[in-house]
Amino acid sequence: MTFVMKQPIFSNCLFERPGQEDDRTVFRWADFWAHRIAFDTSAVSDMLGQLDKEPELPDDLLVLFSSVLDVMRMNRENSEKDAVAIFEIVEAWLSTKTAANSLGSVQKMELCRAFIRVGLEPPDSIRFDSGDLHPQEVPDDQEMPDVEALIRDLIPPDVTGYPAYMILREGVGSMPRGASALFVTQMVAQGAPQLVSLGRYCLLDAMAEMRLAVAEGFVDLASHGAIDAAVLSDLIRLRKWIPDPGTKSILDRAIKEALRREATGGSVPSAWTIHRLVSSLPDGTGSQSIVASVSRGSQKCIVTLLIKAGHGIKDAYAILCTSASDQRRTLNELEETMPMHAVPVDYLPEAVATAIGDGLDKGVPPAPGFVDAAQMLGLDEITPFEHGTVSAGTIADPRCHLDGLSAAKRGRLIGQSIEWARNYKMSSSWFVTDSTLSVKLDAAKTEHQAKKVVWAHLDTRRDFWSSLFARSAAILRHAGSEDWLVFAAVVQGLETGRTLKKIPIFEMIAALTLDVAEQGDMDMSYDGESPTDDPFIDDDFDPGIEPEASGELTRLLRKTPLNPDMINGYLTAIMVAPRFVTPTEWLPPLLSGIEFSGENTVRRVLDIVMLRFGVIQDGMYDGEIAANLRTLSARKFQNWLSGFTQASAITAAWPKRALSSDDRKILKLIKEGALNSDIQATLKPLLPSWLSAMALKAVDS
Repeated sequence: MTFVMKQPIFSNCLFERPGQEDDRTVFRWADFWAHRIAFDTSAVSDMLGQLDKEPELPDDLLVLFSSVLDVMRMNRENSEKDAVAIFEIVEAWLSTKTAANSLGSVQKMELCRAFIRVGLEPPDSIRFDSGDLHPQEVPDDQEMPDVEALIRDLIPPDVTGYPAYMILREGVGSMPRGASALFVTQMVAQGAPQLVSLGRYCLLDAMAEMRLAVAEGFVDLASHGAIDAAVLSDLIRLRKWIPDPGTKSILDRAIKEALRREATGGSVPSAWTIHRLVSSLPDGTGSQSIVASVSRGSQKCIVTLLIKAGHGIKDAYAILCTSASDQRRTLNELEETMPMHAVPVDYLPEAVATAIGDGLDKGVPPAPGFVDAAQMLGLDEITPFEHGTVSAGTIADPRCHLDGLSAAKRGRLIGQSIEWARNYKMSSSWFVTDSTLSVKLDAAKTEHQAKKVVWAHLDTRRDFWSSLFARSAAILRHAGSEDWLVFAAVVQGLETGRTLKKIPIFEMIAALTLDVAEQGDMDMSYDGESPTDDPFIDDDFDPGIEPEASGELTRLLRKTPLNPDMINGYLTAIMVAPRFVTPTEWLPPLLSGIEFSGENTVRRVLDIVMLRFGVIQDGMYDGEIAANLRTLSARKFQNWLSGFTQASAITAAWPKRALSSDDRKILKLIKEGALNSDIQATLKPLLPSWLSAMALKAVDS
């Protein structure tokens, strides 16, 4: 085989660099390359090297840097392989730059903004002063600047709410931690309505020091009798969403003082109307998007929540729309990015209360944007569920519908889970890539060992999958889909200790996990799709026939509708068929009607077909019937499926009475995949385990 080293990722990224073009082009470029760079230590180092070469930090490189940081953050949250080490590379680079005094104030501020925009706290090394100045250490006679005037300079007058908070966070993000905390304390204590409003978002800030500092500001405000009834109401509801007892205790002082003074006044905003509410199923990281179109008078907005297992309300924001048609168009565009399910408004309270409780259990408040989102979605009074008080089984099947079914019926429902691969595109994201598994897979010597590692690892994560499928059941139940009961049955099976191999969807999850791991480990790439790169050629196989030469079968079939991958798929279908058939039965359907140039060509094609038949047969007996499928390109895999489909139409080999319902579903997917490459993402992970099972049956029969 001919191999070439992969072109360095960042070199390709720079080659496609759009420069200082329109923002849309730059953001698309950065988004595309960020995912490739963030997983690769060399690519991240190369990106930092480019920032060294362009110390003025041009806008497009800053956008790329921020986008890469965002993916790095997600990788770290998901415990991806090398995620921590890659962050250390960035932090070491920043420390080196700071030690060399090569970052000016503008560069420091821009780098801090890059961190803040993706929900990360900037390292102390790039703040203006790494000393940690606490508010209580400031001398009493120190004169504070006019905070209100600074805010006016920082935030445009027409920007309010969450966007204003983000500008504030970017503005104070380059200050020392203590100085930024002191700033927000004084900001709230000023008592100006805009500043008090900004303080509400700070109570849900990701940085604990910020939450504590703003709570102190509200205590100061309350002591001067400057908290009105509307602000008091906000503090009472926000208190329930704060994870740290210290901040709650301080905020309680402000609330008690305001209650003692019998706070009055202030305006409570009118309610919003929800017109359409949709939700995705959770993906393989436990992330789920909820999107709603809402209105209040002439105001039209799209509200989005991102819920993530272990992180609660990970993100929350509203998109202002100019008209009803703009709102519909925006929602349609969001729905096109991922499969969504329409759900009624009564789906929200339990889902959101559970998510907030999940985050609080990990010490994480809802995203600051939830201040606005909760009001728009009618969730102002939502009280978080304490994490663990509501079981996955209850979330999936609150009325215990499964208890009224027989064990056989529940088993049949669990068996239907294999259909999720076809019915729900989100299932293509249900795989595991965490660092713990990666280390174990690196130590595996054979595919058989790798499979054992994956199945054992999946078994340690029962709670995660149970929660993911329970949330899916709740979404589908509210959406009116009967499939919810299948998800609920799988959840019950997981909670009652059912063996994972007796839950068909885990065949797909295991196969996907292996497939992703295998793709991630490829350090080399084929030099194109050369016909010589065929894993079915075996130079050592010698049944008295001259071995197949590289590219020989491709040349022999050049003017025919056949190709080597079709033949490989055809022969595999013959090999794993429920009924044994002889070559006199399966060769004519393969070759009939095809014209070859001369008798010698026909004879040589037959020889090579039998050589390949022997290779596939050896693989079947060795338990490696599908070992090479994962490495096939999309085109080659589609040809393989076409050949398999042709052979599976031979009724003597594939009688319907010998097939289970699951077998028929897989065969249908194979047939669809031969015609439509979009099916491949669903089908490819399923095939290896199914083919192995069929091969075992064929060997035993």
